[in-house]
Amino acid sequence: MIRIAIRGYACVCSPGPHEDPWQVVTDPDILRTLDGLVADDETFTDYLGPGGLHPTPEELELAAVLEPGGVITFGHRPGEPLLTATTEYRSPRPLAPAELRALVEYTMGQWSDGIGDNLFQNSIHPVYSLECLWSREVVLSRCPSAHVGAEYPTVEVTEE
Repeated sequence: MIRIAIRGYACVCSPGPHEDPWQVVTDPDILRTLDGLVADDETFTDYLGPGGLHPTPEELELAAVLEPGGVITFGHRPGEPLLTATTEYRSPRPLAPAELRALVEYTMGQWSDGIGDNLFQNSIHPVYSLECLWSREVVLSRCPSAHVGAEYPTVEVTEE
C-alpha cells in the first residue's frame, strides 16, 4: 500500500475586536494543546471524482484508485508559529506524476473552499477556529514569521 501525505500549515484563530474579527494565535502553549486534533467529520475521497462538483479526468481516476479516507490531522512542532495540517491518502499502486499533482491541487482546493472552509465555519474546537492555509502566499499573509519553503505544500510518498 502507498501512503501519500500532503502537509501544510493551519492557523489558529480567536475572535478579535470588532475591527479585526479574527486574530491569529501563535502562543506555543495554546498551539501545543491542539496537537493531535483531527477533523474527521468529512473525508476527502467522498468529494473526489463522481462525488465532486466538476471532476477532472485525473480526479475520476484517483476516485477509482484511492482507498476511502482522507481527513485533516493537526500537529504542533516546537518553535513553529502555526500548526501543521496533514491529509493522508492510501493507494494500492504508485500514482503517476499527473495524478499526484491532481491530488495535491484537489486537496488544496478542499482546504481553501471545501472541507477546510467548513472546518473554519463549524470549528471542531470550542474556543478556536482552525484555517487550513492552501498556498505559500496565504501562509505568509496570515503569519509573516512562518518559515515556508519554495515547495508548498510538502508531499511525502511512502510504501507501507
